[in-house]
Amino acid sequence: MLLLTVALPSNIALVLVALALGYTVLAVFLQRKLSNPKKMRHLQNRSNQLSKELREMMKNKAPQEAMAQKQKELMPLMSESMKTQMKPMLVVLPLFFLVWYVLLPMTFAQYSGDTINFIVPLGYRGLFFLVLFVGGMVSSISIMLYDRKKAKEEARSELAVGNVISDQATKQ
Repeated sequence: MLLLTVALPSNIALVLVALALGYTVLAVFLQRKLSNPKKMRHLQNRSNQLSKELREMMKNKAPQEAMAQKQKELMPLMSESMKTQMKPMLVVLPLFFLVWYVLLPMTFAQYSGDTINFIVPLGYRGLFFLVLFVGGMVSSISIMLYDRKKAKEEARSELAVGNVISDQATKQ
C-alpha cells in the first residue's frame, strides 16, 4: 500500500518548533518564579533527613510514640512541598491547554492534513508536542543538575558557617 503524505512546509515546521521551545522556556521561567527553588531545596533536604531518621527508628524498633512524633514533623513538610510544586502548575497547565486547543488549531488548521516524517508521520500538533516533550526533558534535567549543584554549595556554606560559629564558641 502506498502512503501519500503532504509534507508540512518547512517554514511552518520551524514556527511550530519555535513556538514549542518558546512555551518550554516560558514554562520553566514561570516555574522558577512561582516556586522558591531555595525553599524547595530546604524542604526536600529536611524531608529526606526526617524520612531517613524515621527509617532508622523503624529498623531499631523505636517506640510508636517517637515514630508518630517524627511523622507529625514530616507531614507538614511534605504538604508544603506539594503546595509549592503545584503553584506553578496552576498557571502552566491552563496556558498549555490554551495553546493546544485554541492557538494551534486557529493558526495551523489549514495544515491539518500535512505531516512531517520523523520516525512516524506527525501532524502540526504531533510536532509541537514532540518538541515540547524533548525540550521539557532537557530543561528538567538541566535544572535538576543546577539545583543539585546549588544544594551542595549551600550545604558547604552552611557547614562552613557552622564551623566558624563553633570555633568562635570554643575560643570564648
